[in-house]
Amino acid sequence: QPVSNRFDAMNHAERERMFEDLFQRHKAPIQRLCFAWLNGSGEVEDLFQEIMSHVWNALPNFRGEAQIGTWLYRIAVNTALLYRRKWRPAEPLPEVVDQSAGAHQNLEDRERLDALRRAVAVLGDQDRLIVTLLLEGLSYREIAEVTGLTVNYVGVKLSRIKQAIEQRMTEECHGAI
Repeated sequence: QPVSNRFDAMNHAERERMFEDLFQRHKAPIQRLCFAWLNGSGEVEDLFQEIMSHVWNALPNFRGEAQIGTWLYRIAVNTALLYRRKWRPAEPLPEVVDQSAGAHQNLEDRERLDALRRAVAVLGDQDRLIVTLLLEGLSYREIAEVTGLTVNYVGVKLSRIKQAIEQRMTEECHGAI
């Protein structure tokens, strides 16, 4: 049964239910994507709202040719690209360590997490997006669909990104930065 038939005749109530389901299942990952894309600036919620608005408007056009999660990420990335053009990226990074978890982490773990966060923050937009999608559990194939890259190139990029992060963290630990 083609999935597209289910979406072609979507009425308003079905659209609302589908949107609510998407919102509930993907709210946290999309918010993290916004956070990563804007380096945690105060405009994360604005970008999130803009993404969800675009999802609502695009929902009747979803044909089911891709997984709905991949389709949603593609909208999020496209919206973030447009949003970022009007954004100034030079805001300091906020603290992302969960304070309740911080009580159980030693100082060295927190410092390493902070170093990792700083290393990811200085990556280029596409690299930061790829890392964020990987951390959200997307497969290389799904990352390729979202970013428009080939699966092989996603693997190459991730290898290079890991090397860059490791190098940056090593340099930071040895006081080179």
